[in-house]
Amino acid sequence: MNALSLGRTTAAKQQQRLLAAWRIPGALRAFASETTPSSSSPSDSNNNNKGKGQARSRTEFASRLKNGPGFADFVGGGLKDPLTTDELLAKVGTAAAGRERARVRLPQWLKTEIPTGGNVTKIRKTLRDLKLHTVCEEARCPNMSECWGGGKHGTATATIMIMGDTCTRGCRFCSVKTSRAPAPLDPMEPENVATALAAWALDYVVLTSVDRDDLPDFGSAHFAQTVRSIRERAPQMMIECLTPDFLGRADLIEPVALSGLDVYAHNIESVERLQGAVRDYRAKYAQSMFVLEHVKKTKPTLLTKSSIMLGFGETDEEVLQTMRDLRTAGVDIVTLGQYMRPTKRHMKVHEYVTPDRFAHWESVGNQLGFLYTASGPLVRSSYKAGEFFIKEILQKRSDAAAAIAAAAAAKTGGSSSLAAGSENQLQGSASSSTTTTASMRDIAATIATEERKKIEASSSSERAPL
Repeated sequence: MNALSLGRTTAAKQQQRLLAAWRIPGALRAFASETTPSSSSPSDSNNNNKGKGQARSRTEFASRLKNGPGFADFVGGGLKDPLTTDELLAKVGTAAAGRERARVRLPQWLKTEIPTGGNVTKIRKTLRDLKLHTVCEEARCPNMSECWGGGKHGTATATIMIMGDTCTRGCRFCSVKTSRAPAPLDPMEPENVATALAAWALDYVVLTSVDRDDLPDFGSAHFAQTVRSIRERAPQMMIECLTPDFLGRADLIEPVALSGLDVYAHNIESVERLQGAVRDYRAKYAQSMFVLEHVKKTKPTLLTKSSIMLGFGETDEEVLQTMRDLRTAGVDIVTLGQYMRPTKRHMKVHEYVTPDRFAHWESVGNQLGFLYTASGPLVRSSYKAGEFFIKEILQKRSDAAAAIAAAAAAKTGGSSSLAAGSENQLQGSASSSTTTTASMRDIAATIATEERKKIEASSSSERAPL
């Protein structure tokens, strides 16, 4: 094919593309209609004349199109002249400013530092080596650096997430991955978790898990075995378990409650009215209350704990009623924190609750009789500061049990009865904790109040005006 033929072919293709432009709506169609012959005369029935008319029409259309409508005719919004560059930038800037005003900005009191430090690096490396997961990372917790590093109290804490990193439920506040068919359980996980925790030399560990509705027992046996493995490797470590609801089955709740843990936690998450909007459809308000209540019936001396997130659109009356329901279920410890949207795919934040409002709920919790109430914008269900106070409570219980055992041994006055008496008294010391609950609550409340005053004093300059 010579250059002349190639040129003709290219011109023909250009004409075909121009003809295809007749399908374009809007300004171009209106423009194109102006160049179209109104009708054909009878003489155009001749093929030669018809071909000449079409060629002339195409030529006129091409010429008209070349000098015809531009981009501004389509997007100018009725403007006679297209916007200049400066006008366009000014218009875009105004729109962006409007969006900025509409967006709910993150308050200063919720901004935290990026997790760094020697202990953070060490824990991360061990997690990767043993193929373990933490809810701290999966849920993007803002307190990771403080918890893993030990913070001002020196109580180093980590929250290990067992049974994989993929959940069978899809709660609208949670950033953990979801799937109907997660990977099978790792049979070596209980041993790996115990090995890692013994190496970290932590004071307090929180075990939590994804929901595993795909398993016959929902992971209850795996959870209990992990606790027992930790007890063997690190008997001095205090263990809290933040468990799923096991669909409210008592026969699956009991093995975990009796596995040797110190604190049994299960989160109610939100007020009753918002349960359907916040949590997966399989999670129910009454079902979660039953879990907490049944744990107390199974082992009355076991500390129970639950958490409420604020900022979903709940009312003060609903929060108060939820706290009352938790207390009725026998819950000892409650935490309240700010809901923070993990990604744009999750529920929007309805409100950023002020630190003063959180202080109010702490006072309410103490009045309702909770052994300890942790309430603050950055407080989470496994918040390190709360664990510090829980550790103090558990230590006081242990000291009280030892004192009771020693007193009983002194009365019996024999080494043989000392062993038997110590065993019996240690078994029954927790039941006598009812008599020491008031004093422990006073200790916890005093420490909590002092801690809150320090936090408020350090952040008062950063708070927004009420």
